[in-house]
Amino acid sequence: MTTHGCKELEQFYTHLLIKKLESMKTIILLSAAVVLAASTYLPGKTSPAAVKYTPVISKAMIGWTDTLPVPVQIKTSFNKMYPTATKVVWYGYKPGTVKPDATEWYYNLDPTDYYVTFYHEDADYVAWYDNGNWIRTAKNLDNTELPDVVSRVLSTEYPGYVITDVDYETDRSQSLYEVKLEKGNSKWNVHVNPNGAIIKKKQRTLNAAQTNATMMSDFESRFPNASSVTWYSYSPDEIVEVVPTDWDYNMDVTDYEVHFITDGTEHVAWYDNGAWVRSEIYTIDASKLPASVNQSISKEFAGYSIKDVDREDNATQVVYEVELQKGNDKCKIHYTPDGSVVKKKCRVDGAKSKS
Repeated sequence: MTTHGCKELEQFYTHLLIKKLESMKTIILLSAAVVLAASTYLPGKTSPAAVKYTPVISKAMIGWTDTLPVPVQIKTSFNKMYPTATKVVWYGYKPGTVKPDATEWYYNLDPTDYYVTFYHEDADYVAWYDNGNWIRTAKNLDNTELPDVVSRVLSTEYPGYVITDVDYETDRSQSLYEVKLEKGNSKWNVHVNPNGAIIKKKQRTLNAAQTNATMMSDFESRFPNASSVTWYSYSPDEIVEVVPTDWDYNMDVTDYEVHFITDGTEHVAWYDNGAWVRSEIYTIDASKLPASVNQSISKEFAGYSIKDVDREDNATQVVYEVELQKGNDKCKIHYTPDGSVVKKKCRVDGAKSKS
């Protein structure tokens, strides 16, 4: 017999052996299942209720794709609506720690429903599915992308407030801009239609709280010149919007945020499980930008004026968020202290770009 023939015979018997082992494994698993069933349902005992599979997001799932057995009809519907979507991640809906009001659109969502985060047409999206049907999509925007009529209404109705987040929401009946605004311990969620009419608004005032000595010690060492310090219990704005891609996904009402003043500027810092997570300074003086950042702005955006500057600190980096404008052209750039661009989004001559 040739060497080639020996190899073929060896492969054949190996294949048979694997099949036999797999068959034995199946028998063992089936036997175990029978034993388990017998131990849980015996004469005289009540039959256990059928357990309905309810996928719930866990930390281990974050960033994984296809971690849940999403029904085919949902994936088919999604692929038809967003054929060019990338970075697609499915999740089982997880109700938050704050019960939604019965008038909220997501009131009837439960752990048997799904939502999906994805990237589409140069923006981050979230879409929700209830009972297998698409019900809503939210597209995250920069405040520089708000229509001028919406920006004017907000600045008139909420003077002195800072826009912290913008979503463009679409469901079967309408499209709205949801804008989150903050000033001190006052927060507003405002829904505005594309014509500038305020459709719905909700105010939330933070609740002052006492913190522990360990957290206070960390805060005092981290921000030694802080004044007008007030601690609050962390208040998720709307649980449904806090998805696993958000930095505050794991924060809840047992955590804290602290507002304080340093160098005449209002700061906010967050603590999760007693540990500092991040800090943010809303609307800092543009003259306090590092020289390297100013040089990058002058080089790439000559003729633009600085409309707003925020500073964001976390455990890994410091970022300056700079809003620039020249006529109708707008940009929002995230710079590191050395002038490097972390990300950039612009609307120039009506065309949007993002990098």
